[in-house]
Amino acid sequence: MNDTPNLALPYILAAQAQKHVTHNEAIRALDCLVQLAVESRALTAPPSSPPEGARYIVAASPSGAWAGNAGKIAAFQDGGWMFYAPKEGWAAWVAAESALVIYAAGAWTLFAGSGGGGGGGLSAPVANSSLANMATSTIKGRASAGSGAPEDLTGAQATALLDAFVASGAGHKKGLVPTPGPTTGTTRFLREDATWADLNNVPLVGVNATADATNKLAVKTPASLFDNTGNGHQLKINKAAASDTASVLYQTNYSGRAELGLTGDDDFHFKVSPDGANWYEGIRIAKSNGRVSFPSGGAREVLSANRTYYVRLSDGSDSNTGLANTTGGAFKTVQKALDVVYGTLDLQTYDVTIQMSAGTTTEALAVRTRALGTGRVFLIGDETTPANCVLNGNDAVTVTNGGQIYVRGFRIKPSGTNRNGLYVNAGYSTIFFRNCEFEVTSGGYHMFCNMGLVQADGPYAIVGGGHAHAFSKGLGIINIDSRAVTVSNTPAWASAFVIVQQAQFSAVSASYSGSTTGNRYSVTLNGTIVTNGAGTSALPGDAAGTTATGGQYT
Repeated sequence: MNDTPNLALPYILAAQAQKHVTHNEAIRALDCLVQLAVESRALTAPPSSPPEGARYIVAASPSGAWAGNAGKIAAFQDGGWMFYAPKEGWAAWVAAESALVIYAAGAWTLFAGSGGGGGGGLSAPVANSSLANMATSTIKGRASAGSGAPEDLTGAQATALLDAFVASGAGHKKGLVPTPGPTTGTTRFLREDATWADLNNVPLVGVNATADATNKLAVKTPASLFDNTGNGHQLKINKAAASDTASVLYQTNYSGRAELGLTGDDDFHFKVSPDGANWYEGIRIAKSNGRVSFPSGGAREVLSANRTYYVRLSDGSDSNTGLANTTGGAFKTVQKALDVVYGTLDLQTYDVTIQMSAGTTTEALAVRTRALGTGRVFLIGDETTPANCVLNGNDAVTVTNGGQIYVRGFRIKPSGTNRNGLYVNAGYSTIFFRNCEFEVTSGGYHMFCNMGLVQADGPYAIVGGGHAHAFSKGLGIINIDSRAVTVSNTPAWASAFVIVQQAQFSAVSASYSGSTTGNRYSVTLNGTIVTNGAGTSALPGDAAGTTATGGQYT
């Protein structure tokens, strides 16, 4: 071993030449490290003109002659810099800070109780003899300037000196913090007037925000956590009356954009807004039965039972729900009911009935899509006296795009020229009908079917003529098998009772009462009329039917 273990002072070895050099090196190290006091620990480069023997603690990232010696003790000795690596527990006085620092865990840190200007540092303790003969309930200190033994302070003097509680109001107290008292199980806080209050009845609370009279709890934070204490957790929002609001409001820059809750009644509402002023309700859940509705349209309501919608032509309103046969409940138009059924409901396996009041509607009714589900849709008038409920629109009932409907109890009287009563137009759509009366149509057809199905599922009547009673074309099928057809007023056919082109008309076991004028049928383009051998005079008319271009009558 050539050096001492603690200060790394060099030993003079046996038979060593130039022993004085080694000895002087050890003396210089002792001169630097014993009673260690440095000028500064903030410099990263050596001062320009240090005095002989000046010592420094090298700061982080040093440069120049100190480069690579951060944290070491730099001593200016014999006109050059010597560096000494500190060891754990070394202490040094820093003159620039009037503070004592300790080297620990690889860094110099301020010694606890040290520091701070005024030539101070650690103060000498007050001798016990100086605290003798204290009056009861007094504090020792110095109320007057100058040196000397501690004095007995009055309460006012102690409060002024300690100043541990500084209030904002002129009449508020300051000084020592009072005791919270013996209350157990209650968290307390110190009020501005130096009194204690319980946290279970706080008027305002702000967490990183300012609470006010409206927002008595204000929290500004990236996230909030409401945790459980071992089981579940409920967040309760209570209102005083049904007409009040209990909701959660979502905002952008303090302007409302979405709200959900009990807003103005006890149904549960989901609303959105583009500007905080105009609100649109997307979903409503009824408190009485849990039924979901979509006031602005959208997802479909799933039925759990059969349903009836009512149409009152004279005093209904399309802003009603349609679910009650009253002025305030029924729709005004049939088309509104059709749009609700086909556009907003999932029928599942349940049937929906649209019940129209007595009267005449001039609507051109349209079913433009399939109903969702396997349930059926019935449009009902008066099956006992169909003339009480008249469908008088251009093309009275049109079904397209795979739609299906049951029409019962109407007098069907299309308005205009070349218009149709029951009109299926492509998409393999379907109309079932019964207990209906077909009135005169000018240049049109009582039934027109193009690539779909029109089928009588019960008896019906013909009370007026037209271009033809039925026209089936383009893979269409009109079927009145086994149905009783009552004919009155001797209707006349401008073309024929039935026209078939590349399609089929079936009247197996159908029966007719009354008579008509005009050709019985016209079947062409590989079309087929099926009567199951009833004969060419089985269909109404007073003139023979015709076949051409592959048309067949069987």
